[in-house]
Amino acid sequence: MKERLIIIVLAIISGLIITTVAFFVYQNFISSTDSATDKRPVVADEPERTDNLLLEVSQPTDGSLTDNRSISVKGTTNPENVVIVSSNQEDNSGKPSGDGNFSITIDIDAGANFLIVRSIAPDGSEISKEIVVTYTTEEF
Repeated sequence: MKERLIIIVLAIISGLIITTVAFFVYQNFISSTDSATDKRPVVADEPERTDNLLLEVSQPTDGSLTDNRSISVKGTTNPENVVIVSSNQEDNSGKPSGDGNFSITIDIDAGANFLIVRSIAPDGSEISKEIVVTYTTEEF
């Protein structure tokens, strides 16, 4: 009986070691292929630009929590563009001010809400950002 327990413990330990080694080998393989295929430099806090398009969403931040059903989406885009904010419930649109700042109020559902903010240029080209905002009344 004692020998069986020793064999079982040794088998579990060796299985964990083999699994751990395989996991680290896999992670190294994935990270080396990802870095080999993505040659673009990563620049933090730089707004997305596509030719004449610009869209920077300053509020709310991606992954934020709120206890308000109605939130303001604020940011910057080109002054001549139209901004459309879509939530699980509705779509709202607006024009930015002369300096490109916009603020659009939209209602959200309980739980996770996927907001899509689109900036559409007069020529029809557009750029968009997706933001997740969670509505909850729980206190943390």
